[in-house]
Amino acid sequence: MHRLLLVLVPLFLPMQEQADLAGHWEGRIQIAGLDFDVDFERGEADVLTGDLSIPAQNLSDLELLELTLSGDTVSFALPDKIPGEASFEGTLDSSGEVISGTFRQAGQELRFSMERAEDPIEAARAVLADFDGWMTKQMKKQRAPGATVTVVYRDRVLLAKGYGLANAETEAPVTADTVFAIGSTTKAFTTFALAQAVARGELDWDEPVRRYLLELDLIDDVAEAQLTLRDMVSHRSGLPRHDLSWYLFPEKTRPELVASLAHLEPSAGLRETWQYNNLMFLTAGVALERVTGKSWEENLREGILEPLGMKSVAFGPVEAAKGPDFASPHDREKGQYLLIPFREISKIGPAGSIHASANDMAGWLRCLLGNGELEGQRLLAADQVAELFTPISVLPQLALGRESSPLAYAMGWMIDNHRGHLRVHHGGGIDGFVTQVQLFPADALGIFVSTNRETPLSSVVASEILERVLGLDPQDSGSAAAAQMESLSEMENAAEVGAAATRIPDAPPAHPLKDYAGDYQHAGYGTAHVRLEEGILNFELGSFAGVLEPWHFETFRAQDESAANPFGKILVQFETDPDGHVAALSSSLEPSVQPIRFERQPDAALSDPALLARLVGNYQLGPQTIELRLEDERLIMEVSGQPPYSLKPGPNGRFTLAQLDGYSVGYRETEGVIDAVLLYQPNGNFVAERAN
Repeated sequence: MHRLLLVLVPLFLPMQEQADLAGHWEGRIQIAGLDFDVDFERGEADVLTGDLSIPAQNLSDLELLELTLSGDTVSFALPDKIPGEASFEGTLDSSGEVISGTFRQAGQELRFSMERAEDPIEAARAVLADFDGWMTKQMKKQRAPGATVTVVYRDRVLLAKGYGLANAETEAPVTADTVFAIGSTTKAFTTFALAQAVARGELDWDEPVRRYLLELDLIDDVAEAQLTLRDMVSHRSGLPRHDLSWYLFPEKTRPELVASLAHLEPSAGLRETWQYNNLMFLTAGVALERVTGKSWEENLREGILEPLGMKSVAFGPVEAAKGPDFASPHDREKGQYLLIPFREISKIGPAGSIHASANDMAGWLRCLLGNGELEGQRLLAADQVAELFTPISVLPQLALGRESSPLAYAMGWMIDNHRGHLRVHHGGGIDGFVTQVQLFPADALGIFVSTNRETPLSSVVASEILERVLGLDPQDSGSAAAAQMESLSEMENAAEVGAAATRIPDAPPAHPLKDYAGDYQHAGYGTAHVRLEEGILNFELGSFAGVLEPWHFETFRAQDESAANPFGKILVQFETDPDGHVAALSSSLEPSVQPIRFERQPDAALSDPALLARLVGNYQLGPQTIELRLEDERLIMEVSGQPPYSLKPGPNGRFTLAQLDGYSVGYRETEGVIDAVLLYQPNGNFVAERAN
């Protein structure tokens, strides 16, 4: 049987006196199981018109063709361009409340029935009539300074509104045009743009991504060769989050972030399990940039934002703050809201940098619920939108209740059955903002909520709207969320007590504090700086900056409790080499792999041309003469009877020998004069006195 596509054109006929059909009717085509609704209206000159909607197919207000009412017989047909001469013909029962009859298409006949019902749009508006008052109470309960909310139902925008304060200091209000950071709900925009490129033949979901990014380098050779865009945007690359490798380094460029993948340890094989990874979305966005010759931002503006009229959207907080109406992130301390710094995340853009308003998101929700089409403009084919919503990876967790199902991940979307309704959704959280985007395609319902403080409010609001619009039994999600927050606070306190309990008392550092000072590097994460200032070790890793507190032996605790960093405290473990020097530090920055190891970097002083010039000369070690000379600004050591050695600056005041592992060279300075070189070798340490 051909798929029922009710794309209809109007025909106006005089309404007969036998019955008054005006109103909303809901029905079903039997066997096919297709629900539909019809709205009849008596217009001017007693003309009967009608339109039909199929919520599950996101078809709304399609005008009826050849609508007639003769006695108690009602009929209307579909246009000729719909195959099979499809038509409806039914009989109005004696109550005037039910129409039953036959749907015909391509020679097949199916029974249908429909009955008068309350208009769902008006019913939804009615149940949301007191929503503003409820919202004000919940914001106080959940301690949120501001929020923005959009509700789309059956292709109608029921609500697009701001609540509370965009900025607690200036008391600027949230409006329907105030942009909020929507975090990881950005990912759905990225996959939509990727799907558009796939439709144009520029990308393929299932081709190895190295076809588009030859420079892609991964530790896992199998993943490197076989990783696809579908793998990347469904989080099954084998890489865990490794978020601090980008989160702490806003200055890193997109090519630099892609290059860092070569040094990030996987925790599983390709397609073995689901592991959320923002860097994979960033890399997918770079692939889009590569094949289109346009930035990710340009792709989104041209392919999504401009066609949908999303005029306020900004990419990252710097751009958002240049606009006329933006929300600032907040924290709360001693009963007062405090502004916290924006974090520049535009480089990780495809994973989560969009700022958008309630009005912006109305068009986005309508387009998604319209299977890629809005007001006659198609941005993506319906089957391609369906592919974005098709589950790929099952998350490693169980469903929690009778009305819920296991959670799956599609392409930029999470999928589950929520309270008996198919839900396509994603959350977003970034530095003071928490967002929920939830779609219920079979119910033609879309919800967007964002807050400018980290609270459960966005989920609470989404649940409340769902219950009201679909008439579900109410659940006190607000109280449950408050209890959950209290539980999390207790867990954090317990974790701090547990950490203190594992500390070994009276276990001083193994070295003087000055020995730990230096630069330590990991190729994927960047450089950690340890500085001794006024007897205190300070630690910096990107934007993380704090004091290194001696914990026990070689372990220190780095504390950064500023609002700029949500990480608070991390343990840092130093490593001593066989010569007794501090050679590296490590920290569990990614819990699912081994601690991230940062190797101590060469002393900057050893690259000073003035020092190198002072080292030039001849040194005597017994009968052997050792000559140090400069060649192309490099220090060369020649030992009689041996080939020349190139000296490279190393840590701990020593040069390393490029040609020999385990050998290094230092120097001795007496009263400002370099009077000896120190040779460190596996068979012993030797002093060569200056001969001239």
